[in-house]
Amino acid sequence: MKNDNPLTSMTLFGCGPKLALLSLPYIILSSVVMYRYPEFLNLQFLNSLYIRILGFIWLGLGIIFWICSAIFFLNYFKPGKLITNGPFALCRNPIYSSIIVFIIPSVAIIFHSGLILSISLVLYLGFKISIHGETTVLRRIFGEEYEIYERSVNEIFPFPRDFFPGRSIK
Repeated sequence: MKNDNPLTSMTLFGCGPKLALLSLPYIILSSVVMYRYPEFLNLQFLNSLYIRILGFIWLGLGIIFWICSAIFFLNYFKPGKLITNGPFALCRNPIYSSIIVFIIPSVAIIFHSGLILSISLVLYLGFKISIHGETTVLRRIFGEEYEIYERSVNEIFPFPRDFFPGRSIK
């Protein structure tokens, strides 16, 4: 029997569609503004060869992290099984992390664009708004197992919790 109750079932796409709907209008508006006014929110202080190289390195890391996360997720996603290893040992949402923390900020650095960087901020805010339903489902399905995982791994920043001693970052 198929379980269609959104509060007790897991889906392959998680909160992705909701995040896309929340963020897409801003991304479209930003794209139009960048096309029409390329100098709008230009972060000229980022316009150096060394910073651009760092941006490409950050982009490469983000793409690698996204590919690894997507492959790992597709290989190990099974309703009823919590994934806590691989990229999921670094953060609870590595696919979103790769886009919000790595890919979009690196493109902003490469093009020294505050407007592109703002897209990352909007995606992060949309993520924070839309992830609650997914988190509720995971808590309900996995109970204490998920709560232990939740306390031990950051939500979106793929750094070990003890990377910043005494501080817990989401």
